[in-house]
Amino acid sequence: MAEKLKKKPSFFNLKLWTSQKSVDESATRTPSIQIDTPQLRSSVAMRRASKSLDSKSTRPISYGGIKDLIQCPLCLETLNNAKMLPCQHTLCMACLDVYISDATTIECPVCRTKINITGPNFIQELPSNLYIDSLLQLIGIKTKTPQKPETPPHSPAYGSATYQSVDLFAGGVRCFHCQTMCDNADTINCQHCKMNFCHVCWSNHLDDMQTQVGSILKQLETASNRLKHKIEHFKDRCEHITTQIETTADEKINAIIESKGKLVKELTELQKSGDLSALALNTSLDEAKTVATQVIASKETGNDINKVTTFMNLHQNALQILVDVSKWDTEYFVFDKENFRIEKDNESPLDAESDDPVQTCFKQNDPLESENSLTTHYRCRNSVPHYVWRKTTRPCGVGIGPWNGHLYVCDVDTHSVLVVERSQAKVVMRLVYSEMLCPVQIAFLKSLGEIYITDKWKHCVHVFSKDGEYLRSLGQKGSRDGLFRSPEGIATDNVNLHIYVVDTGNDRVQIIQPDGKFVDQIGVSTKQQVSAIAAWEVITVMSTEFNAPTSIAVTNDRIIILDSGNRRVKIYNKQDKSKIHEFGSIGQRKGQFRQAEVLAVDPMGFILVGDSGNCRVQVFKPNGTVVRVFGGYGTELGKFGWISGIHVTKQLDVIVSDSKNRNVNFF
Repeated sequence: MAEKLKKKPSFFNLKLWTSQKSVDESATRTPSIQIDTPQLRSSVAMRRASKSLDSKSTRPISYGGIKDLIQCPLCLETLNNAKMLPCQHTLCMACLDVYISDATTIECPVCRTKINITGPNFIQELPSNLYIDSLLQLIGIKTKTPQKPETPPHSPAYGSATYQSVDLFAGGVRCFHCQTMCDNADTINCQHCKMNFCHVCWSNHLDDMQTQVGSILKQLETASNRLKHKIEHFKDRCEHITTQIETTADEKINAIIESKGKLVKELTELQKSGDLSALALNTSLDEAKTVATQVIASKETGNDINKVTTFMNLHQNALQILVDVSKWDTEYFVFDKENFRIEKDNESPLDAESDDPVQTCFKQNDPLESENSLTTHYRCRNSVPHYVWRKTTRPCGVGIGPWNGHLYVCDVDTHSVLVVERSQAKVVMRLVYSEMLCPVQIAFLKSLGEIYITDKWKHCVHVFSKDGEYLRSLGQKGSRDGLFRSPEGIATDNVNLHIYVVDTGNDRVQIIQPDGKFVDQIGVSTKQQVSAIAAWEVITVMSTEFNAPTSIAVTNDRIIILDSGNRRVKIYNKQDKSKIHEFGSIGQRKGQFRQAEVLAVDPMGFILVGDSGNCRVQVFKPNGTVVRVFGGYGTELGKFGWISGIHVTKQLDVIVSDSKNRNVNFF
């Protein structure tokens, strides 16, 4: 890939396009008031540089260093209608409009400086970067620059001492763009920006507004297409939920009727046992009371030894009866409505709402040596990320390319996948396809050199080559074998060349070949049940044990599936697809989940779950034992807004994407 990137043509070559005559003419138009400012000296230096270039018109000049200066940090394209933030960083006006949206406070995408949005015209009121504009004009990017008399550039600092000294001698109104003092009749006030412009700058301002109209139209078209797909997805989801309600209702009706008989029988046996023991106790009580009554009523004055013996026997029998009465009904049982069963275990669950403090330990040479050493590694590692990558709008699934070690980030808003060179945190390539709508998760097949991306809105899997070339798509919208409905999670088996797709909308996991051929599925079975319409009719129905599964991971012998709707992690045998183990429940304590979205498995089989609803990452042993919990809701380092992707490298680095905080965290 590196060789391929090197073969790309240079970004641009600068050719001679001005003449000495134009330089001389510009010199004759210099205003009479001379102001010595850094900006003026910069402008003069640039005109001198342009003049020197005229004498070397036959030699192209490389501008590799200028490329980064004129590149927008958001869209990664050449700056268009550049605007400068208060922190001096420059971005495209259209990109700023999308980035700010309706927010009242933003952070600079480059330096993360807090910036307050002062009004609805905040973007239009931002000053242009004269240095960047000069570079763009110098290299010929802006080809439609209207002819206007050149004036020496001035400093944008309106309160500077230089401007104050000029204002003392110059009357009229100052042009907002070129800062030239003009007569009142020679300026035009823009009703939109509330700024004054000279006649020359007014023409440029109208061109800028025309460009903004095109940008607004493009944004409206994008929003229209996005709304169209959202409406389609919403309609499909409502129809699917309706079917789920009807099917589940029929299943529950039959299950409840069957469970009712079992519960009534179980309760009858418990009641019968209790009645028999109570009857025996009542009999013993009656006998003891009769004996005691007789002793009290007795007036005999005979043998005192018999009286003592009778008293001792009565006393011992009374003590035993009292003990039996105290032990009766100690087995407390209640009816569990949620699980529709008689619950006899009244022990309270383990309270694990807070995590154990991070342990202090020595650095281990090889954390993968044993399960204990890896457990210690997770419990002792820092929960604050050592790096945060923020050059993405709404990241989702993440993965590491097995060929080059680059980081692949699914960017939902740009409908593409960003390929990032990790050492420099720089985007080196994009995986783009015109029909890719909502890339969610990503997986790789190293032996075939292919990349697989699930598209939630297109209901398919897109396939790219490792060089970024689009190859094909697998599946389409539907419920039959090989078809998908809103797929999300994806994983690959490099040994058998199988692809595991989490078919979220159909509540199942499908196993397919690289060409899309159906192999098998997990979670779906058929069973016989009595029809709800005709009690004598037995019908065959499809049932699933999943409820909106969202993520999957595959190891040498296991398949780990995140059943998000049921708040469970389910582990299956890779060979016969039988369930080995499952764990989890709804809640906020350790080991519980709220809207968990993603999971990953490290080289030793430890399971890391992105508990999005609780804004945290939970680490479990292969058997489901909680090892570590870190994170929490917030925007500071180590906190999350919504976990949308997670990956664990072979070196145990944990990469977590956060769609709400718009960043990718490296732990």
